[in-house]
Amino acid sequence: MATHSTLRNDLAERAKNITRRELQRYAESTKGSQAATARARKVMPMGVPSSFQYYDPHPIVVRSAQAAWMEDVDGNRYVDYDMGFGALFAGHMNPHVRAAIEEQLGHGTLYVTPCESNTEVAELLVQRYGLPMWRFTNSGTEATMDAIRVARGVTGREKIVKVEGGYHGHHDEVMISMKPALDLAGPADAPVGVPATAGITAAVLGDTVVVPYNDADALERALAANDVAAFIVEPVMENIGICLPQPGYLEAVREITRRHGTMLIFDEVKTGITAGWDGATGVLGVQPDLVCLAKSIGGGLPIGAFGGTRECMDEITTGRVLHLGTYNGNPLVMAAARAVPAPCAREVRRDR
Repeated sequence: MATHSTLRNDLAERAKNITRRELQRYAESTKGSQAATARARKVMPMGVPSSFQYYDPHPIVVRSAQAAWMEDVDGNRYVDYDMGFGALFAGHMNPHVRAAIEEQLGHGTLYVTPCESNTEVAELLVQRYGLPMWRFTNSGTEATMDAIRVARGVTGREKIVKVEGGYHGHHDEVMISMKPALDLAGPADAPVGVPATAGITAAVLGDTVVVPYNDADALERALAANDVAAFIVEPVMENIGICLPQPGYLEAVREITRRHGTMLIFDEVKTGITAGWDGATGVLGVQPDLVCLAKSIGGGLPIGAFGGTRECMDEITTGRVLHLGTYNGNPLVMAAARAVPAPCAREVRRDR
C-alpha cells in the first residue's frame, strides 16, 4: 500500500512533468513573442510598459483583438478571460464604441477646453451613482489620488486608512500593504503598514493606516483619534480574489466614518459596471462620500472619474483643491464613454 509520503511525491513529480511539458509547448508556439520581448528588453525595463504585464518565461505579445479574443504575433488566438481587468466589459472593439470613436475622430481628439460630451457623460454617472458632481481623469490611479486629495481638503486632515490587501493604483499613499509578506505584516487584527515598493517615504508610510477587511472594530480603532481624512476601500475586494463584504460590514463602515468625520471613498475602478449598472454602490445599497471609477466606463480607452457629494466637490469649485490634467475629459474618450452604456446595459440586464 502506498504511503501518504509516496503519493505526495508522485503527485509532485507529475506536476513537475506537466510544467516541463507545457513550458516546452509554450516556448515552441510563441517564438515571435520571445523575439519581441527580447527586443523590448533593450529599451524598456523587463521589456514591458507596466511591470504587472511581465510574467515568466515571457509574456504573450498581442497583435490584434476583437470581441472576446486576442491574436499574438505568432498567429495564436486566445479567448481573453481577463478583458483588461474589466476595462473591456463591452468587448474588444465593440461596434458601438468603435463607431463613436470613428465619428469623433472626424471632429478632433483633444481640445483642452470643455466639450458638450463632458456634461453628457457626467449626467450618466449622476444617474447611476446618485452623487451630484463629477470630474474626469485618465486612469483609476488618478481617480483615487484625486479623491484622497479632496477628502483631505474637506476634512483638513492628513491620515488615510486603507485595507490590507487592497490595491488602489500606483500612487504612494496607497502602495502600502497591497500583498505584504506575512513575516512583515503584523497581527491579522492590527496589520503593520508595509511598503509595496521602494521609493515610499517614511512620512507617507506614517500617514497611511492599514486595517483588515470585514473588520468594523478595527476601523473603529483606527478612526478613534478623529484625525483620519478618508477610508478608501473596494466595496467588493478584488486584488486578493473576489472577497465579498460580510452582511452589515459596509453599513457599519458608513456609520463609523460618518461619526468620526472621515470621508468614505469607494474604489469602484474594477466593480464599476461589472458589479451592476450602478456598481457595487447600488447593488449593496451603501452610499459613500466619494466614488472612483475607471476601466469599464471607457470601453478600452484610458479614462477615470471620481464623483462626490457637494460638500466634497465644492472643494474643487472654490479652488481650495486643484484638479488638473491636459487630457481630462478629452472628446475621444468621452465619445467612447458615452457609447459604452448601450452594450453594457444589455449585458447587465442579461446577467440579472
